[in-house]
Amino acid sequence: MVKFKVITDSSAGFSKEDAEKYNVIVLPLTLSYDNKDYRDGIDITTDEFYNMFFENQEKKGLAKLDVFGLFKKDDKGFPKTSMVTPAVFEDTFKEVLKDGYVPVVLPISKVLSGTFQSANIAKDEFEDDIIVVEDSATALGSVKVFIKALCSKEYETIDDLRAEIDYLRKHINFYAVPETLAYLSKGGRLGKFSATVGNLLHFKPIIQLDTEGKLIPIEKPRGLKQAYRRVNEYLDINPIDWSRPVEFGYSTKPENVEQLIEACKPHLTGEYTCAQISPVVGAHVGPGATAFFYVATNEVDKDLEKKK
Repeated sequence: MVKFKVITDSSAGFSKEDAEKYNVIVLPLTLSYDNKDYRDGIDITTDEFYNMFFENQEKKGLAKLDVFGLFKKDDKGFPKTSMVTPAVFEDTFKEVLKDGYVPVVLPISKVLSGTFQSANIAKDEFEDDIIVVEDSATALGSVKVFIKALCSKEYETIDDLRAEIDYLRKHINFYAVPETLAYLSKGGRLGKFSATVGNLLHFKPIIQLDTEGKLIPIEKPRGLKQAYRRVNEYLDINPIDWSRPVEFGYSTKPENVEQLIEACKPHLTGEYTCAQISPVVGAHVGPGATAFFYVATNEVDKDLEKKK
């Protein structure tokens, strides 16, 4: 039986209890905001960061878009994320290998952070088996469901482990719905003009992950209720594998995710969890955002540009 240990970063949103349960090492990302640095999950909690960041945005007027597609003020108040360094990965790999485990790294998408590159730089310093998962599958909270699914089984050989990783990469899926488009724009995920028009027309895009790890709006319903109803309908296209973990996520408003869960009830025939999205991700999708993470029974078509 192959022994392996998953290494991820704090964007995955693992609680201390879940990290211990699944024997996962969580390396903290550093959030830089308002001239201060905070180690995610160590120096500041999720709620503390959201309260500080979103309240400051409202006070400064940074959360508002004007009718010309420009922010009332500049975007200097947007938080920056510092990657986990190659040196930290090297030290972690040494400890894991010393204990007789194969390190398996599932980092945040390289579109959002340089952590994936750091892990590969560190990997090149070793001749041992180290698996760094190609990261287009790991954005938002989908990495947590990916890790839980991977750690819920045992594997005879490292080839069996790699085969399961490949399977999960092809079947992992999520749908996210932001309440406001301002933060996607400020984080560079959406043009300012598109965000302004979208907010004025009450568009609530349904976001999915493409083959490069980019967040792509696949549809733009008007209003949250319509968006949640459409997420439920998409579950007919990519059905839920109830033998795997299923999780709903939200940034700041539990009432929004409760509405999403209610809309998806026709497809919810098994157990699921609900958790808050990490600050690293939540800063990009904004307050009131919701998401649904799961493993599909079929391979998920992530060639999303052709669907737009």
